[in-house]
Amino acid sequence: AAPRAPLARRFGALLLLRLDQALGRLDEAVSPRLPIAPLSVERHLAEPITLTEDIERLVGMLAATLKTDLERRGEGARTLALLLFRVDGAVSRIAIGTSRPMREPMLIQKLFHERLAALEQDIDAGYGFDLVRLSVLASAAFDMQQADLTGETIDDGADIALFADRIRARLGEGAVLQPVAVESHLPERAVATIPFTEAPRRTTPPKKPDRLQAPMTIFPPERPIRLFRSPEPIDVPATEMPEGPPLNFRWRRALYRVTRAEGPERIAAEWWRETPSDEAASTRDYFRIEDADGRRYWLYRQGLYGGASQVPPRWFMHGVFA
Repeated sequence: AAPRAPLARRFGALLLLRLDQALGRLDEAVSPRLPIAPLSVERHLAEPITLTEDIERLVGMLAATLKTDLERRGEGARTLALLLFRVDGAVSRIAIGTSRPMREPMLIQKLFHERLAALEQDIDAGYGFDLVRLSVLASAAFDMQQADLTGETIDDGADIALFADRIRARLGEGAVLQPVAVESHLPERAVATIPFTEAPRRTTPPKKPDRLQAPMTIFPPERPIRLFRSPEPIDVPATEMPEGPPLNFRWRRALYRVTRAEGPERIAAEWWRETPSDEAASTRDYFRIEDADGRRYWLYRQGLYGGASQVPPRWFMHGVFA
C-alpha cells in the first residue's frame, strides 16, 4: 500500500478520510432525505351525514385547517382528494385539480361543490358517512400577489383560472382547452389545443411600451373568422394569369364568380422538417376572394406553375370571412 503521508501532503486530509470510509475503516453517517408526508386532515362524526350540503360544509372546515399547514410550507394545493367513509366500511373518493396553487377554503369548497353536483347520482351515502378526510395529493409553491394602495391584489388570470377549474370540476378534466402557438407556417398547424392546466404561464410581467418612442403601426394580413380544420379542394376552371387569382371556382358543387381578389400572400414550405408531407413541402399562395353576392373566402393555390414538381398546382378553400 502507498504511504499515507505523501497522499496527505499532496491531496489533503479529506482524501484520506474518504479513502478510509470507502474501505470501511471509518463509519460514515448517512442522513437520508425522507419524502415529505402529504397533508391530510379528517373529521370523525358522532352522527353520520347524508346530505351534500353537510359534506360541502365539512370540506370548508377541513380546508381551513389545511390552509394553516400550507401557509407554513409556503405552498398551495394543486390536487385534492376527498374521502367519504360510510358506516358500513365503503369508501367514496372524489378528487379535484386546480390550475394554480390554491389554499383559500372558500374556493376549495366551491370546486368540490361543482364536483359533488356532477357526481350526485354516483355517490351512494347508504346509512351515512361517519368519517370525512381531505388530503393534498399534489402541491406547488404559492406565489404571493402584491397588493396595491387600496389593499387589493390585481391578477388578471385568477378569475379565468378559477372559472376553468369550476368547469373542469363539473364536466371533467378535458372540458377546458387552451390554444397555444406551434412552430409551423401552415395555418392549420399553427395552433394546437392542450389542457388548460398544461398551458405555459407567464413568469414575468409584460414589458411596458416606451412612451418616448413613437408606436409603429403594423397591419398583419387579414385572416378569416372561420378556419377549416382541413383545407377543402376546389375546382378552378380558369385564371386571368397563371400566378393570379381565379376568375371563378366550384366548391361543394356550387359555382362562384369572383368579383374582387386580394393577394397573393405566399407561405413557403416548411424546409426544417426532415420528412415533410406533400402539403408542407409545397409553396402556397393565399388569396382573399369576394364573390358576386359579397361573400368572402380565403383560398390558396398549392404549388407553382413551371416549378420543379411534375404535379400541377391545386386549389383549396381554407376559410371564410364574415
